Amino acid sequence: MNKILCPIDFSEVSLNALEFGVALAEKEKSEITLINIFTPSDLNRILKSDYVNQEYEKLLEMAESKLKAISQEIENISTKKGLPSCNYLLKSGKIVDVIAELTELEKYELIVLGTTGYSDYDKKYLGGKAESIIQHTASSVLCVPENHTYHGIKKIIYATDYQEEDKLAIQQLVILATQLKAKIEVLHISHHDHTIDKAIFEEFKGELSKFIHYDDISFNRMVFKHIAAGLDEYMKQTGADMLVLLNKKLNFLETLFHTSLTQHLSKFTDYPLMILKL
Repeated sequence: MNKILCPIDFSEVSLNALEFGVALAEKEKSEITLINIFTPSDLNRILKSDYVNQEYEKLLEMAESKLKAISQEIENISTKKGLPSCNYLLKSGKIVDVIAELTELEKYELIVLGTTGYSDYDKKYLGGKAESIIQHTASSVLCVPENHTYHGIKKIIYATDYQEEDKLAIQQLVILATQLKAKIEVLHISHHDHTIDKAIFEEFKGELSKFIHYDDISFNRMVFKHIAAGLDEYMKQTGADMLVLLNKKLNFLETLFHTSLTQHLSKFTDYPLMILKL
């Protein structure tokens, strides 16, 4: 991946996610761009003031000053580790609209986003926008939970539902895993342990093994009643560092989970979740 976008609102949640974005950019030798978005809610707050122009200019200056300082600090530290450059943008508008337009225009391949609990967080802020950003952008999205500190990515779980596109998705993942020196485990969650389920898995495993050439890859099948709960339990049992799901369209994930993606994103709060798009 050549270009990574990191939306930040200067909260601890977004700055924590930025650490992940920078680490990936170093390994992948990717250009990274920080973006802060001045939202309508910010403007509405200013409009209540008697000093609209002064307030607006002051906020923009403060945001740009912070962005510049963070960008310079990243470049000072990370260019020595392989980062080509760290740019920054200051935009105004609705968060999801701005990110969707920018990723389409500039062809960012990955958005790294800090995420919070979904039930109690005000959706107007960046940390509560994960589902909408996944739904309305063509880029892959890495969701980094607020309580997860970066400690490297050594084991990646790729959850498969036997899609034809898995071959290309895992091939893409192998490029990232090679740079990270990470293990990949391809996992399928079955509802039943019938002979036919085992046979389908073995056939799928055989096909992928012929197509994917990576020494540190393994395949596993587990039986759980609920897919999302099974994935979550397996991630915690194995201590894996990142869960990856293939998503060409949001409704695939909702079909996979049988309910709203947001409800299940709220379960994955202990590790990063990458929604991979081809």
